[in-house]
Amino acid sequence: MTGPRRFRAGRFLDAAAVHAAADANPRLRRFMRTIAEHSEAGEVRSRRLLEHLIRRIVDDVGDLHLGNALNRLERIAVLRDNIAAILDHVLEGGTLPEGVRVATLGEYFEQLSTEMRELSRPREGIVGDAPLRLADDAGAYADSLLREFDAGGGAAGRHAEPAAIVGDAFRAMPADRQAALRRAAELEPAALWRAVAAETEAGKRSAVADLQTRLGGRLTPDELARLRTAVDDLGRARSRGLQMSDARLADALARIGDPDLRAVVAGGDVWLTQQLAVHNPEALAALWRRFRDGGGRADDGPGFRAYLRHDMVTYGRGVLGEYSAAFSLSSIELFLKGPDANVKVAGTDLVGIGHDGWVWLVDDKSHRATSVSGVSALTDNLVVNLRRDAADFRDAIARLQRDDPGFTPDPRILDAISRMEDAAAEIDRINRRGSASTRPARISAALAERRLRLRVTSAAGEVREITQALRDLGLAVEPTGTPVPLPPTGGR
Repeated sequence: MTGPRRFRAGRFLDAAAVHAAADANPRLRRFMRTIAEHSEAGEVRSRRLLEHLIRRIVDDVGDLHLGNALNRLERIAVLRDNIAAILDHVLEGGTLPEGVRVATLGEYFEQLSTEMRELSRPREGIVGDAPLRLADDAGAYADSLLREFDAGGGAAGRHAEPAAIVGDAFRAMPADRQAALRRAAELEPAALWRAVAAETEAGKRSAVADLQTRLGGRLTPDELARLRTAVDDLGRARSRGLQMSDARLADALARIGDPDLRAVVAGGDVWLTQQLAVHNPEALAALWRRFRDGGGRADDGPGFRAYLRHDMVTYGRGVLGEYSAAFSLSSIELFLKGPDANVKVAGTDLVGIGHDGWVWLVDDKSHRATSVSGVSALTDNLVVNLRRDAADFRDAIARLQRDDPGFTPDPRILDAISRMEDAAAEIDRINRRGSASTRPARISAALAERRLRLRVTSAAGEVREITQALRDLGLAVEPTGTPVPLPPTGGR
């Protein structure tokens, strides 16, 4: 007999996220203060204990939920096998198997429906209407948590205070800031540590304000000003140490083959360049090649960081914009080309069929400009994109028919593809013949005749208008979301 399955979901929690959540919750902050007041290790131990408790509870609740879900999936598999066996027997010309009643089949379907419904409701799927119990005895459960914490030396999960890095930052400070810190540590050690260790901007502001209030009248205004600066310096050093240890950085550098990129990462920004080296070295290498091919210097670390940030911001806007637009365009009933993560690939972003049968060709412009003067995917490259999309759709249909000879494509899709091909041929003829001054009107008429619409969306940007030249071609702006605020380019 095997024991209960363990999934250990808590180990995937990020220490910084746990601490930020604790700082944002008044009850958890009070818990840490209470523990700190009754512990020789003070604030450090209380924060580690809280992190340990959260990880362990996530472990136990996760085991309960996932174990229950797997049991339900096993029951669903058995029910489906029973139903399939009965239906196969009947479809092959036989009667119901011996001992099986018509009502039995109905009961199987009813049980299957119940199991599927409960599987989609996490808490109800675990315990129904009963209280959530992680253990039969709460006292014994709490005792086991503390024993486990003490046995591990209080080093909950992956978190370890970067004491050496914080110490180096302190020693690098001017003497007057060191003196202010020492004075605050003598008078209010717990409040000082809360200010240094705060994980969020709001938590930092609150902790620093509390520290200043406690020290009011005991430090001069100049000392308080130096203390605020020193707390910021130590907090940044501690945060960098939590984000990137020497061991993690050494492992990341060892995986980088290009010596120039290795040097840039080694001296680079911990929040962006080094994090990308740790979590996605393949993407880092690809972006480095593009940066160098575009004229970036091999020793320009700040320039590469700016390039990375610009790429990530514009890429993030594009991905968010496409998916938001797809889910917001209620007039489209069927997408032939949906959103994806390849936002840098040339061509249309979305192609769909509306409720009225019109085909929508969509290009999302989720950037910061409020006006669009060029949409090459729907203007200069319209013929190429129409033909490419139509060919891709026909290839997809052909693959489906090869995999399933009985597959019959929706007539609306075939009609839409034909109209796209006809429109491409007609617009190609218009581009080669006739007066340039009448070209926009003729292209717009050709699209309308074949019931094709050109749309610009801006789900994650600020676009509200297009130029008259684009309107003459039949384009229109389709608002599909609200602008997403992003930090300024110089931000972290």
